[in-house]
Amino acid sequence: MQSPDVLSPRDRRRAETLPAAALLVALSAIAPLTVDMFLPSLPTMAEEFGAGESTLQLAVTLFIIAFAGSQLVYGPASDRIGRRPALLAGLVLFVAGSLLALSARTVEVLIAGRVVQGLGGGAGPAVAQAIVLDVYGRQRAARVLSYMAIALPLAPAVAPIFGGFLHDAFGWHSVFVTLTAIGLLLALAYGASIPETRPPRAPGSGGLGGLMRDYRLIFSSRTYLAYAAVMGLMFGGQLVFISSSSFVLQEEFGLSAQWFGLSFGLVALGIMAGATLSSRLVVRLPSHRIVLLGTVISATASALMLAWVATSEAGGVWSVLGPMFVTAVGLGLTRPAAVAGALVPFPQIAGLASALLGFSQMLIASTYNIIYSALVPVGAGALAAGVACSVVAAFLAVVVLRPRPHAA
Repeated sequence: MQSPDVLSPRDRRRAETLPAAALLVALSAIAPLTVDMFLPSLPTMAEEFGAGESTLQLAVTLFIIAFAGSQLVYGPASDRIGRRPALLAGLVLFVAGSLLALSARTVEVLIAGRVVQGLGGGAGPAVAQAIVLDVYGRQRAARVLSYMAIALPLAPAVAPIFGGFLHDAFGWHSVFVTLTAIGLLLALAYGASIPETRPPRAPGSGGLGGLMRDYRLIFSSRTYLAYAAVMGLMFGGQLVFISSSSFVLQEEFGLSAQWFGLSFGLVALGIMAGATLSSRLVVRLPSHRIVLLGTVISATASALMLAWVATSEAGGVWSVLGPMFVTAVGLGLTRPAAVAGALVPFPQIAGLASALLGFSQMLIASTYNIIYSALVPVGAGALAAGVACSVVAAFLAVVVLRPRPHAA
């Protein structure tokens, strides 16, 4: 399908509607939705498959790695062949992975299904963020990305709650039935509601040579590299919490699957609160100042969490959840400003820039989480230390790399 040179007025109106914006948010939320919905089932699945906790955690981390790597395919592909074919192909693969995980009788098949899910799901955020830049342009993209960041945490807030209810009522298989249905619905809704939005490419910009020039352009931007490092390190702390919180909060602190979902949702609400604040600050402060403020908040709160867990025996679940909520506020404040600061300077290669940003974030976070989980046994102290180390490193990255404001 050939992409149009420019969006027609009718197509632009379709792409700027509230349902279309909500669909872009949903596409961007595939990763947290797919990860968090099955977190309440992890202890039961470990028992059913006769696998250790660290093995089941691979279902989280390998999904993230596959998800991250696949974005490097979908992003550049969407710049060249169009947003629609790249995104629809990814959603088909996501549905296939969901069905494979649903049919699993061994932990190896389950993990394979999760990997296929990740390979398909990477199309969602890589292409959705590029569509935002296509439709809203440079001036409005930062504000729209902030609005998306407010709604995006609804996925990790609602997914574990919903997953807990599904698990208690129907068992863990029902989670993957639901994910299969979500993938199908997203594909149908996108195909029906959002037209092709890819802007025209300059003559001679295609092929391998053009792709290499695009990579050089992005990697020569110190600001882009700074924001990529910050996002990866901030998400590294969040991933430590995601992959170990079900064991810490349910087994160490005795929460039920449903109460775990509600507690996990509290942290997601912190991200929403930070993103709401970011949407107001983005018209008053440059991106690098908002990012600095967000990392300071998160670094301070995570350090307090580590001190509380290490010195208090009576803190219980709130010794983790209270400071983690504030840490999440800093994350929500940081992310939309960092995404806007990184992507807005590259409108003609928004797919590649978005894909590289997502890939680097996931790669840094997953590598950190795998190494940390292999070296440190699961526990409240390990969770607090893992979050604090990663988030403090993000603050130091801002200070050392000093990202600059993007061009207007």
